[in-house]
Amino acid sequence: MLPFILGGLLLFLVIYLLFLLLDLREIIHQLTYIVTEETNAELVSTSKISLIRRLLDENNRLIRKNKRYYQEQRKKEKQLHQLLSNLTHDLKTPLTVSSGYTQLLLKDPDLVEKQDMLKKVDTSLASISHYLGYLMEYNLIQEKGVALELEQLNVSELLRENLFTFYEEFQEKEMMLEIDIIEEALVISDRTVLQRIFQNVLGNMLKHGYQYSEVKMYKEEESLMLCFTNGLKHPITDPQQLFQRFLTEDVSRSNKSTGLGLHIVKELVELVDGEIRLSADEGSFELIIKLKNSLGHI
Repeated sequence: MLPFILGGLLLFLVIYLLFLLLDLREIIHQLTYIVTEETNAELVSTSKISLIRRLLDENNRLIRKNKRYYQEQRKKEKQLHQLLSNLTHDLKTPLTVSSGYTQLLLKDPDLVEKQDMLKKVDTSLASISHYLGYLMEYNLIQEKGVALELEQLNVSELLRENLFTFYEEFQEKEMMLEIDIIEEALVISDRTVLQRIFQNVLGNMLKHGYQYSEVKMYKEEESLMLCFTNGLKHPITDPQQLFQRFLTEDVSRSNKSTGLGLHIVKELVELVDGEIRLSADEGSFELIIKLKNSLGHI
């Protein structure tokens, strides 16, 4: 009789453990889905085992708590981004107006004795505007990181438009500019992000380039390659550090560099699922951007 009871008890324990393991396996599967996906789901089970029911209840409490915290953080981030956006735009207008008045005063023959002071004011305003531009770029990265506005874009045309905008500045700096761009190169991307990438890269070429520059666009399998090259007056000891936030080759910061320029370009490129790499030797600097999802030629 005793062996029969023990055998029955052992069978019951085996069945209990089997159902327990099956329930735990299903809970782990649900947890994996909840953690990896954007979902409002909670853990569910038809289990009658009280231990499993308690485990589900406590985990669902934790899920709801984390969800509330996440929603609150997203709301605060959105408010912060909006505040930064409003502040930067509100500051940009008076800065532009002040800079305009300073330029007029610099041309006034009656203020010749004040020229040095006015030039310092003008330089300070330009520096503030420069830093403010970086703040606007970072705010854009945060906004676009949440939702890109994807559309079919003619990158050839967009790049030419930006080159045309900077062309006079290249001429004034006496930097020879060679352009070799394929026709009608299409990608699915965000216009604003690509626009900022081109503006930042061309601005960087103007600021740090020397004597010559080159912009090339070509196809490589299913990707679109953009190559920006410029001469260097001074060699760069460690090109890769230029991608790091706040690091700059200009130790003295005499050119008011924040060390954010190429770091921002890198983040913008990665936002649109692109790749970026750079190289430099004693006399030249090269930046290559790879854009995916190319649609080829019309």
